[in-house]
Amino acid sequence: MMRLHSKTVRRWHQPSVIAGFLIPALIAVAPAAAVAESLEGFTEPFRVVNVATTETGVVDRVLVREGEWVKKGQELAILDNDLHLTLLAIAAEQMNASGRMQSAQSEMELQQRRLDKLMLLREKGHAREEEVERARADSAIAKAQVLAIQEDLAVRRLEHEKASLLLARRTIRAPLDGVITKAVKAEGEFVAPNDPVLFTIAKLDPLLANFSVASINLSTIRIGQEIQVVMEASGQRVSGIVETIAPVTDAGSGTVPIKVRINNPKGLFRSGERCLLEISILPRAAAN
Repeated sequence: MMRLHSKTVRRWHQPSVIAGFLIPALIAVAPAAAVAESLEGFTEPFRVVNVATTETGVVDRVLVREGEWVKKGQELAILDNDLHLTLLAIAAEQMNASGRMQSAQSEMELQQRRLDKLMLLREKGHAREEEVERARADSAIAKAQVLAIQEDLAVRRLEHEKASLLLARRTIRAPLDGVITKAVKAEGEFVAPNDPVLFTIAKLDPLLANFSVASINLSTIRIGQEIQVVMEASGQRVSGIVETIAPVTDAGSGTVPIKVRINNPKGLFRSGERCLLEISILPRAAAN
């Protein structure tokens, strides 16, 4: 009876031993499940521009205020331009002066008619060859005079264009759509080459959201990829596009800076606002 009992025990425990080997093996070959991680970041302007001028003078008028949204090409300020207005008026008068041209054209036509008559008389033997040659020379001189005045008028048109451009440069315009974050100069202040900045404009549509991603998780992110960002203040989830991925990993933290472009046409989101980025990552052991 004792021998039969011992065999029964061995048969009862044998499947448990086999299962003990099978379960760890199944765990080893099963793929590690991806987990979600939230990365904290912040928003910044897409671009920040210091609006400067190459002109020197006193600020005559400031047309915008800090915090005001402006469009590309919009007038922001005007420097004193009385002298430039006068120079433009002089250039316009000189360009449009037609008296010299009319006189030269009349002289040219007169000399041409005189030449034609002398040539007819010469054919009939009533004029000398010297008279014809002299009339031909006078006609050529008159034509050259008209050409010289035409060239002079062309130069005057260019001078007028130059005066117009110089006057236009006295008006400072917005180089892009954005918001005035700082007005550096006020009316009556002097602008010089060593201090040319009048305004700072931030482009807030789109915004850039900055995050630092562990380099081992970069395989899940690529430039141009659509990605979800949560704005911390409002809790609103918005879609963004990965704009840049830094080519260098920070040696201290082992992270890589990335920027996500977020459309902001209504200005609902502010620069400097905290935001969250959720990405799928593998457990560190599986990633290794």
